[in-house]
Amino acid sequence: MIKKFTAVPEEFVSVFTFEELLREVEFDLRVKEFVIMEIDKANYAIKLNTPYRSDYFCIFMVQEGNIRFRLDDKSYDVAKGDIIFCPYSEVFWVDKISDDYKAKYIFFSLDFISDAGFNYKSNNVLKSLSSDPTHIIRNEPDLYRRLDFHLDELKALNNVEKDNYYFNEMIWHHFSLVIYEIDNYFKKIEKPHQVTHREDELTTSFFILVREHFKDEHNVQFYADKLCISRKYLTKVINKTMFKAPRDIIHQVLAVEARLLLRNPNLNVNDVAVQLKFSDQASFSKFFKKHVGKSPLEYKKDDLY
Repeated sequence: MIKKFTAVPEEFVSVFTFEELLREVEFDLRVKEFVIMEIDKANYAIKLNTPYRSDYFCIFMVQEGNIRFRLDDKSYDVAKGDIIFCPYSEVFWVDKISDDYKAKYIFFSLDFISDAGFNYKSNNVLKSLSSDPTHIIRNEPDLYRRLDFHLDELKALNNVEKDNYYFNEMIWHHFSLVIYEIDNYFKKIEKPHQVTHREDELTTSFFILVREHFKDEHNVQFYADKLCISRKYLTKVINKTMFKAPRDIIHQVLAVEARLLLRNPNLNVNDVAVQLKFSDQASFSKFFKKHVGKSPLEYKKDDLY
């Protein structure tokens, strides 16, 4: 029987907490649930051949050099151009790191990915990412380039010294695209049916349009018209690529924004309903209760404590 690395006694495992990670950031963060860092061998805080566990997620992109690590009962070698998604609460070791190693990391909490509308333990987005301790994307330069752009944007948006009125909306936009890009890649390689280039493009375009118009447009027909396709075809494509209906994705983004707005002490429930273009407060409250599990008033009250 193979001995699992996760069987290491807890007293021998060093734990990284998100709070400790935040203390390493050199500037104040707007949203203290994610952080972007560039790490090389000189500032790599992990000791070789030592078991660690973190209470947060990590995606990193190797810019130079290579690194070897173990996660669960598998060993992984990754090098320049590779993209790696690692979940939280897994015990891992770093066996080797090259002198020229350099990588860009995004660390984010479970609360952040949940608030962004992704249920890590559900059958929705990220389902495929929970079936293996880690996932590595290799030889995908276009995907690497897009993710690199999104991480740079997220880092700038999260710096309080940079002025941006719509930083909340833009942070959710770029973070959601990071997760969708990665999950979409794994869905494509794991699905028995092939996703065409056209379907892939439509899926990405749909997400971009939703982020631009979700506050004003809740109807799938609007997005189909923008993409110059029928509502039926859009539904077919999104169901095929993302295993969920376009309407569910629109509602998911609305629910995320509603939670963000309700945390603003200067806005009441009716203000939020108006901003999100619901016909009245009652319809908004019904929508919110269905998607969040509590009324807007209950959510707002809970957020104060």
